[in-house]
Amino acid sequence: MATHTDADAKLKLLNDAGIQARAYYRVPLHRSPRWRRTSVRNGRSLELPVTEELARTNLALPISPVFTRAQADEVVAALAAA
Repeated sequence: MATHTDADAKLKLLNDAGIQARAYYRVPLHRSPRWRRTSVRNGRSLELPVTEELARTNLALPISPVFTRAQADEVVAALAAA
């Protein structure tokens, strides 16, 4: 997984180039509706700034043990171009 300050724009460019990159957990678990109640302490929401930053900026790049060198180079080139 990689991070970038403008991850959503990079994600779109990668996908447009045919690279199946993804973003996971854009809403951090402690902010999700299911877990929000459990992330309150003393009446205040739990603050996890690093978690929130990683949720906002993560990019999951395709990877596989059967990738050829050419496929890996294609991902790297698309990322550099994005």
